[in-house]
Amino acid sequence: MRRGVGTISFRLKLVLGVAGLVLLTGAVVLWLAHRSARATTESLTASVFHEVSERAATHTRAFVLRAAPVVESLAQLVDKGLVVDDPERLGPQLLAVLKANPGLSWVSYSDESGRFTGAYRPPEGAMRINRSHIVDGKSIRVEHEVMPDGSLKLFQMDLDSHYDPRVRPFYVKPKEAGRITWLPPYVFYWQWVPGVTCAVPVLNAKGDLRGVLTADFDLNALSEFVSELTVSEHSRVFLFTSDTVLLAHPDLRGVSGTGADAKLLTLADAADPLVDAYRANLKPEHLRADDGSQFHRYSFRYDGTPYLGSATTFRVGEDLVWVVGVVAPESDFVGDVWKTQRFALLAAAAAVLAAVVLAIGMASTVSKPVQSLIGFMQRVGGGDLEAKAAFGGGREFRALAHELNRMIADLRDRLRMRHSLSVAMQVQQRLLPAKAPVIRGLDVAGHSTYCDETGGDYYDFLVLDQAAPDAVFVAVGDVMGHGVAAALVMAGVRAVLHDRASGAGDLAELMNRLNRLIAMDHGGDRFMTMHLSVIDSRTKMMRWVSAGHDPAIIFDTASGKFEEVSTGPGEFPLGIMDDMAYSEHSYGPLSPGQVIVIGTDGVWEMPDAKGDQFGKERLRDLIRESSNRTAAEIAGELRDRLAGFRGDARAVDDVTFVIVKVTETRGRADD
Repeated sequence: MRRGVGTISFRLKLVLGVAGLVLLTGAVVLWLAHRSARATTESLTASVFHEVSERAATHTRAFVLRAAPVVESLAQLVDKGLVVDDPERLGPQLLAVLKANPGLSWVSYSDESGRFTGAYRPPEGAMRINRSHIVDGKSIRVEHEVMPDGSLKLFQMDLDSHYDPRVRPFYVKPKEAGRITWLPPYVFYWQWVPGVTCAVPVLNAKGDLRGVLTADFDLNALSEFVSELTVSEHSRVFLFTSDTVLLAHPDLRGVSGTGADAKLLTLADAADPLVDAYRANLKPEHLRADDGSQFHRYSFRYDGTPYLGSATTFRVGEDLVWVVGVVAPESDFVGDVWKTQRFALLAAAAAVLAAVVLAIGMASTVSKPVQSLIGFMQRVGGGDLEAKAAFGGGREFRALAHELNRMIADLRDRLRMRHSLSVAMQVQQRLLPAKAPVIRGLDVAGHSTYCDETGGDYYDFLVLDQAAPDAVFVAVGDVMGHGVAAALVMAGVRAVLHDRASGAGDLAELMNRLNRLIAMDHGGDRFMTMHLSVIDSRTKMMRWVSAGHDPAIIFDTASGKFEEVSTGPGEFPLGIMDDMAYSEHSYGPLSPGQVIVIGTDGVWEMPDAKGDQFGKERLRDLIRESSNRTAAEIAGELRDRLAGFRGDARAVDDVTFVIVKVTETRGRADD
């Protein structure tokens, strides 16, 4: 008997098991059908409430959080193209940002002197640029309307608007927090509409506050959104903060009054009896959002009618907790349940009987595909990645075979992709100079290390006169990001330079051409900083042009002093504005012993395991200590110092630099 039990086949066990399970399940379902009808309806109701609430929360987060990358990107561009100290130039720059982000209502910058510059979309017309500054205690406000042709027309002027941005919440809170900050909703000055602001402090090199950049949203758009949401015929969806300030309501807008009397509505001010009944049944634990979103559902009665309500809390940044409120009468969901319950019980009994019969036949057909699956997995486990799954059987097994075949194909593709990335890395390395050129009066060296298989940093040397080389064309660039996409941008730039830079006559025009090509090809989605220079040992001069790139560092061994050559603010990186006009600059005269270092920010922003950066001070110390050595030796020492500083920390950016050392020259017969 033991041998007989122990040798029961898998097929028979499956038949007996499935048939027995279906019989047992059917009996339990029939017994619980009456009791579970209401619970099932409640579960469905909770699911609908939760789905609509999550949709509202996701839409709201997506609507609002678009501001964070905007202000963070603007903060990174301060003094690298964004001219925060010149309101006349800053206004059109902020206007361009506003045009590129249709969801924003305001983009502004305020500084410690009380000066304010902003671009905004008024609900009633064209975009405007608003500027104000404080003179002798009076806030002079000038506002221009942006005409269709891009020109500015004076809209209004106020000789004392009593406006001081330094006391407004959007300035005070990020100043105190010292980080990117989300403000609680408040009434926008001059417009009297509810809004929310994302603000980031702008610091100087010493860490002192220079000003605050902001991006703002008009929250009335959320009321239009929630008016389209519904969980049932008589439901209502609205948004409010954890301290019950009303953000969005299908029939209301969130501000009462204007001027000094303007204030945000609360749930208690909504004049909506159903919302008021909902508020009365809220509990403190319904308004907390410890991690992610929290969904709470409860029941209450209003005017003798049972209602269902829910509160879904979610975070906006690190500072705000908002709530999606949903309320609907219970009768919208359970009114038809009892009418169909008897029919459901009869149908369930018939279904159970049919399921028992079908289970017996189905179980008999399952075992064969299972055995085929076992054999297939054994072949794959043995390394046969060309194996094909074909199990037969029902649709599910055919779908399983399809997915397994696709999984194996993906695995093969990943192996091919890894090989392709290795080849791409080799190709990109060959695009960089194989060795430094020999230039009379100049000692040149360069280095580039990528943090991924491919990168976006680039450097190059071009000898301008092969017969009597006295000058070298140097290019150093840094594409936003790294990896394959950045490498493609880099390769395109290199191709243009090698095609157009042989004469290197007009560096500014060459930079303008690069900018137009990148902007045209990438539509503003990618940008690149670039430094182009011609260093001539005959004329003892360096001509150069920069597109948002960090300035070259020049060390004079005779005086022991460092100098940085910079264009100053105003010239954006390549690819942001296709009509940007760059300017050529010059430096000189060069003298023997001077060391010129041109690099990407991956050099001085290299972090160690603690997050501290290598910094320009360490770089200057290294240049000073190694200035009597060759350019190649200085480059090797810098490479070793960076590797030692980083230690075991993961590389987060590409590292690229060029070293040019001015040497003594002897006269030539044709000089």
